[in-house]
Amino acid sequence: APAEDAGSCVRFFKRKTHPTGLCEDRFCFTVFGVGDSNLLLDRQTTTAKDCNQVAQELDSRLQNLGAVRHYPLGLADERTGLTEVDGWIESFWSNLEN
Repeated sequence: APAEDAGSCVRFFKRKTHPTGLCEDRFCFTVFGVGDSNLLLDRQTTTAKDCNQVAQELDSRLQNLGAVRHYPLGLADERTGLTEVDGWIESFWSNLEN
């Protein structure tokens, strides 16, 4: 499930009633997911197959709605100490500057 603050945003874009071109020529996007694979060990609290499943689904859905991906999907895992975050952020900012 998405974090509480992101829930309404994710639910909005997941609506099946949206036309395919809803986001076309409207905005660019970048998604960075922060999950915790420790939660996957307890199947009583989640049915997710991946700790970043929501981020992956949102990224795919935005592209399917015609939005333009500005920068590749980033994924981090709390279980591994979020080691992916710093490198992704540095690369993201470097890309923005160019």
